[in-house]
Amino acid sequence: HDEYINNSRSILKAVGEYVYENLKSNKININKPQGGFYLMPEFLIEKFSTAEEMCSNILKETGVALLSGSDFGFSKERMITRLSFTDFNGDEFMQNVKKTKKVDMNSISKFAPKIIEGTKKLKDWVESN
Repeated sequence: HDEYINNSRSILKAVGEYVYENLKSNKININKPQGGFYLMPEFLIEKFSTAEEMCSNILKETGVALLSGSDFGFSKERMITRLSFTDFNGDEFMQNVKKTKKVDMNSISKFAPKIIEGTKKLKDWVESN
């Protein structure tokens, strides 16, 4: 169990840090992940009246699904969202980590391509708004 847990932590840490590094900007307040499998970015965009409205727009324009922070107790007027970074084949990723003993950008690109694509789409959306 220890190897599985440690490898899971390594994968989620690397993927979370990838998302964090690629989204942090002057238009997104985001804390570096401390564990888990999601981030709570706050978008500094004033064109929407609620986070739910913004999340709907992001989904429509990019295909990236976020949950409104109001679902987690935040004010609906704050553009806080919950972003999960688990859309990848965990078994394949885990098998690779067991073999190579590392998680790097190459393995993230290979085993979590939807994370790469979704992060890019979200970053492009933010920069265009």
